[in-house]
Amino acid sequence: MRRGFLAGVGVMALLALVACKGEEEVTVQGSTTCDPETFAFLIGQDKSALEGVTVPEMVRVMGEHDAATMDFHENRLNVVHDAEGKILQVSCG
Repeated sequence: MRRGFLAGVGVMALLALVACKGEEEVTVQGSTTCDPETFAFLIGQDKSALEGVTVPEMVRVMGEHDAATMDFHENRLNVVHDAEGKILQVSCG
């Protein structure tokens, strides 16, 4: 019975810790509209930095030498990276 009590106390302590962690303030970077200045912080980072960033509905991630269509979409975020995955440029269109 003592073992069950200690296990219960441990579970309650863990739940209390998780509940406190959930109260942290989360800062979201990016925007749902395309503005290159808003996404300038990505330049120099690995393309994986896009994960967790708020982006417009349309995003095109491409290598610096990749072929791309010339169609223009005002709210499309274009992210260009080098061969190592480092972001070189962000633009809209």
